[in-house]
Amino acid sequence: MHIRPIDVKILYPKSTEVSQIVFGEQQKENMLKHINAQKNQSKVDEDLKRVRGKDNVSEIRLTQKQERERQRAKKEKKPNKGLDIRV
Repeated sequence: MHIRPIDVKILYPKSTEVSQIVFGEQQKENMLKHINAQKNQSKVDEDLKRVRGKDNVSEIRLTQKQERERQRAKKEKKPNKGLDIRV
């Protein structure tokens, strides 16, 4: 099958249009992937901040609990003045 000069004139513009359309679709896909990657990264950063914030709160609670236990131990060690209970 032979290609006539008229067919080549018709095919060449079509091939450039098709290649431009394919390139445009590839660009869209790349942009969507990039946008999704940025969204995922920002979500990971927010989750990490939230976890770190909770860790700090638990450390504060542990420190407060330890302080209360120390105070209770000091109170228990103090002798009762004037009260002598023997059984």
